[in-house]
Amino acid sequence: MTSPQNTASPGADAVGLDRLLATALDAVRAGARLGLDPGEKLRIDTKRNRNDVVTQVDRGIEALMVERLAPTGYPLLGEEGHSVDSWHGRVWVLDPIDGTLNYVAVHRHWAISLALVEDGVPVLGIVADPVDDRVYTAVAGQGARTGRLLGEGAADRPLPCIADVPLADGVVIAHLHALECLRHLSEIIRSSRGLRCYGAAALELVEVAAGRAGCLVHPWLRPWDVAAGMLICQESGATVTRLDGTRLDVREPGSLLAGTPGAHAEMAERLVLG
Repeated sequence: MTSPQNTASPGADAVGLDRLLATALDAVRAGARLGLDPGEKLRIDTKRNRNDVVTQVDRGIEALMVERLAPTGYPLLGEEGHSVDSWHGRVWVLDPIDGTLNYVAVHRHWAISLALVEDGVPVLGIVADPVDDRVYTAVAGQGARTGRLLGEGAADRPLPCIADVPLADGVVIAHLHALECLRHLSEIIRSSRGLRCYGAAALELVEVAAGRAGCLVHPWLRPWDVAAGMLICQESGATVTRLDGTRLDVREPGSLLAGTPGAHAEMAERLVLG
């Protein structure tokens, strides 16, 4: 399925990111309401293996948000079928349910992740945790913010710049496949405050952005996994690169290393030396 291509007028690039953020938040809230109350029994299909699952709600949220974002005139790349012909200009990047297995099995720790990427660079990002009624947002150059997603009287406050916690004083977020393919990672984790795993990359990135984790290690993620959370991390003062410390291009799938500047530098050095 291909989303409508960028038919915006020549002056569309002048549209303020704040206005686009408001439109995007409305779309995310609509998707969150559907995810919280789909009104029907889940129909669960598998993709690559029994733990890589998708439901009709994933597809429904994506379709709903595509419709809500269509007036912006920008094409959309979504995990559940919407593709783009080019990354030129502005492109919406959406994961309608990041952590679908969590959505199905434990009914929490799932997120909606939406970013606006301009010529390959995220300029607007939203990560929503509907179960916890929490949303994180960022606009390039304007810092990151957090607040309630759906509740009455939703507060919107700046996300404080993270403290530069060293690797030894922070928890590390990693998954089994990272421990399997990075042979020195378990040793590195033992020198930290310990290991955590949430099963939704977008939520794991905002854990770093909010200062609740020192470092996040992923061997392989796709654009919709990282585009929004990467910007929120960067706007809160975290460092985000590939595992070897090189630049992360959100248009290409690959590894991710995010953390406080000190924790990130030490992790990157120890992984390379390992």
